[in-house]
Amino acid sequence: MTRAVLFDLDGTLVDSRPAILDCYRAALAPVPRGWETLLELGLGRVMRWRMREVMAVVAGDRAAECESRYERHYLDEGHRKVVLYPGAVDLLDALREQGSRLGIVTNKGRVRTEHDLRTVHGTRDLLPLFDVVVTTEDTTERKPSPAPILLGLQRAGWTAGDCVYVGDGPHDAEAALAAGTGFVGAGWGYYPDELASARPPLAVAAVPGELTGLLPWTR
Repeated sequence: MTRAVLFDLDGTLVDSRPAILDCYRAALAPVPRGWETLLELGLGRVMRWRMREVMAVVAGDRAAECESRYERHYLDEGHRKVVLYPGAVDLLDALREQGSRLGIVTNKGRVRTEHDLRTVHGTRDLLPLFDVVVTTEDTTERKPSPAPILLGLQRAGWTAGDCVYVGDGPHDAEAALAAGTGFVGAGWGYYPDELASARPPLAVAAVPGELTGLLPWTR
């Protein structure tokens, strides 16, 4: 049996919300009422949606221009506001030491995803810890569709029954259950109240160090 754990990225391994909002503000600066329209859309929706979907709504016919500005600002300045959640790297190392295989399935773009993994922990490159990385460019559908998770399983050669997906939101849980994997909630992320009140109840770790005890093969 292959013991595999697929992770969401933003709100699960890294706290990137300050960086994301900073990039949206910079990208939308030339668009009349762009920032105000984004706030009216709601931060929950903004964090769940892919960046290009948000831009299509708030920037209209200037969406492509704003997407490009967002990407540049993220790599030039915004990424400095991305931080690892305390205990996240210890969790990844512990899982690896226990023989688990690891992957990433995120709605984030590939360039920004790989940049975060390579730089967010200082001189240590975290990207080699992951056997598979699925990003927004890889599927036409985003979570809560199971398509990104199913693609991750396919590329890695893992079966759904031997895999757990870890994410911080109800859309992550919905995607995992539809894909046939297990699910553990990252209760330290962006949607702790929604995870705690989900029906049926979900397994939720309050901090990264609790997660290993909630995996099916450790119970």
